[in-house]
Amino acid sequence: MNEANSEKISEEEVFANAYYYFLEALKILACDADTQCKIMGNYNVAWELKDDVCRGFYLLDMPKGELSVEERNGISELISALSEIPDSVLASADSEVANRKAMNDPCWIPLRIKASNLIRVLHNARIASE
Repeated sequence: MNEANSEKISEEEVFANAYYYFLEALKILACDADTQCKIMGNYNVAWELKDDVCRGFYLLDMPKGELSVEERNGISELISALSEIPDSVLASADSEVANRKAMNDPCWIPLRIKASNLIRVLHNARIASE
């Protein structure tokens, strides 16, 4: 086994990596439908985006995650709200038209707002901790 493979990633690095990708998914969720489809490559955008953001659930249980109660609540509330997306919106879509139709469903409007608000909460918490 070479030295690079024998080094374990620290819990802090695991958290930082998960947090980074969660924040990237949140940023996409906060965008308008056309931007979301473009960024996600017009392939199963609704399902993929929901899945990407819901992975933030793992941040809540990471041992080295330093999330405030407000951050934890925001993540939990958003994930809960994502579970309310109708299955019809999450149907497989591999065309621009189908993806835009799914992402323009009114159910995404409050989710975009929640994502924007959560980004602000997370950003403010990071500034306060510096």
